[in-house]
This record gives sequence, structure tokens and C-alpha cells, in this order.
Amino acid sequence: MDATRGLVLTRSYGSVGIAGICERAGVRRGSLYHFFPGKEDLVIATLEALYGEFEAEVLQPALRGPGGLRERITAFVGAIHAFQARMQAAEGRLPGCPFGSLAVETGTQSPRLRAAMQGHLDAIRARFRAALDAAVAHGELDARTDTARLADHWLALMEGILLMARAEQDADTILRLAPALQDLLLTTHPDGDAP
Repeated sequence: MDATRGLVLTRSYGSVGIAGICERAGVRRGSLYHFFPGKEDLVIATLEALYGEFEAEVLQPALRGPGGLRERITAFVGAIHAFQARMQAAEGRLPGCPFGSLAVETGTQSPRLRAAMQGHLDAIRARFRAALDAAVAHGELDARTDTARLADHWLALMEGILLMARAEQDADTILRLAPALQDLLLTTHPDGDAP
């Protein structure tokens, strides 16, 4: 799974084959097929594990941490920057959002992969919404705020920021563009539109 992760995140799903994964992992094909029926199953399991890391390193500590929404946004940006920088140091390339990237690459080719990626993106969106709901409950956001819509905007903006960071191969792009997230979440009208 580690070999799969490194290859798929730094290249693409389509350019990585079972032979390359086995070579990098130092295992025979038979060993791989003993645990996974095929590449698609291996990638889905690998991304499930990656989502677990993302949940533990970024989402839980940042979005459930102390302070109000402004502090949680700051913690989230710092945590996602550190997560991306760690992956770049490990693999030599900054991957951006692996769930969004794979959803774009395989969305029309593999319904199972698309569904898996969508599940991860939905889980992230739900975490964002929970943080926004907490901000409404604590009076930081207007009680009429459409938190579902605002969570969609948050996810879309983060996907864009991570895409730009990947294109520039620079984790600091996340820090440079992070003020847009504060602007979106802290200056939004109740209907979810920016002023």
C-alpha cells in the first residue's frame, strides 16, 4: 500500500501498473493478488488509509480544537500545509488533494473509484459543515447561515488551493492563498454568498 500510495500520488492512476507497484514494494504479483483482487481494490484500500491519516492529522485536531472559527481555520490551514509538506518530503512531489485528483482522473472510467473518492470528499465536507454548525451555535456566524452551502464553498476553495499548490509544487502556496478561506468563511452572508 505504501508503494501504491507513493506511485499514484506522484504520478497518476493510469500510469501506474501492478508490475511497478510490486517492483517498488519488493513483492511478487502473487503476494499482491493474495490480498487484493486488482489494482482498483489496492488503490481504494490505500486511499482509505490515507484518509485515516488526513482525518487524524488535519481534520480532527484542527476542526475540533480549541477556539472559535477563526482559530480553527488557522489551525486547519497550518495542518493541511504540514500534511502536504510531509507528503512532498516523503515522495519528492507535492500531491495536492489525492481524492480530488483521482476523482478527476478516473471519474468517467471507474464508478467504484469515483464512488470511493466521492465518499472521502463527502466526509471532508461533513467535517467542514460540523465546524460551521458549531460556529453558528456559538454565535460566530449568523443563525440563518446555510452551513451546507458554505461547506460546499469551503471544499471547492480548498480543492482549488491544493490544485494550485500542486501545480506550483510549493506547499507555501497553501499559506499564501489561505486568506481567501478566512474571507469566505468569516464574511459570508446567511445565504452563503460573499458580500
